[in-house]
Amino acid sequence: MSLIKKQPVKKTDEKKDVTINELIELLNNMGYRVRIEKGTFKGGFCLLREEKIFLLKKDLEQDKKISILASNIAEIGVEDIFIKPNLRELIENASTEEG
Repeated sequence: MSLIKKQPVKKTDEKKDVTINELIELLNNMGYRVRIEKGTFKGGFCLLREEKIFLLKKDLEQDKKISILASNIAEIGVEDIFIKPNLRELIENASTEEG
C-alpha cells in the first residue's frame, strides 16, 4: 500500500488578496499590464513589443507578492498619483526598506 502525500493547502488572507488586487489595479492605471504566471522569476517589469508589462510569479506567498508589487511600484515613483493612504504607506515603506 502506498501513501499519496497531499500538497498542503495554502491559506489565503482575504485582506491580503484585496491589497494585492489594489496594487495590481494601481499598476494597470499606470499603464502596465500585469501578468501572473508560473516561472523561475519572482516578479518585475519588462517591455514586450513596446507594451509595458509587470510579471508576478503565481506561486509566491501573499506577503511576498505584496512586497514585490510595492517595491517595484516605489521604483517608478507615485508622488503625483492619488493612492489610498494605506497603499501609499505600504509603497513608501517598501522604498525605504530597499534604499
